Amino acid sequence: MKPEQAVWDVIKSFNRAFAANDPDTYFTFIDDDISVITPSNPYRVEGIVDDREEFEFGLCEGYSRIGYFQELQPKVCVYGDTAVVTYFSRGSYGAEGKARTIYLKETDVLVKRGDTWKIVHIHVSATPQG
Repeated sequence: MKPEQAVWDVIKSFNRAFAANDPDTYFTFIDDDISVITPSNPYRVEGIVDDREEFEFGLCEGYSRIGYFQELQPKVCVYGDTAVVTYFSRGSYGAEGKARTIYLKETDVLVKRGDTWKIVHIHVSATPQG
């Protein structure tokens, strides 16, 4: 399998766990040293412990609950043991009855740990709403 396909398979599986609101599976793709920047946070989340706490808090509060999630126009670039994946996404976010479709831009950075690709950085930005 080409490295680009292996990386994309990780991102697709990671996003399926995200869309399923499944933190146990979601965090199998995350490196311990993860850093995350999202439009809803005024700060950078650092480390898997804080990222998981933030993820599960959003699920409990309902605002980050996912109804559906789609990746659009993905681009995967592999540089040795590092990969950069960029894509647009659209998804339904929010508690039941209050969910709305949101369009985002995402960059994921992965490193190869042994035979496994792990996500070390996620940056999500909002797109202008028309």
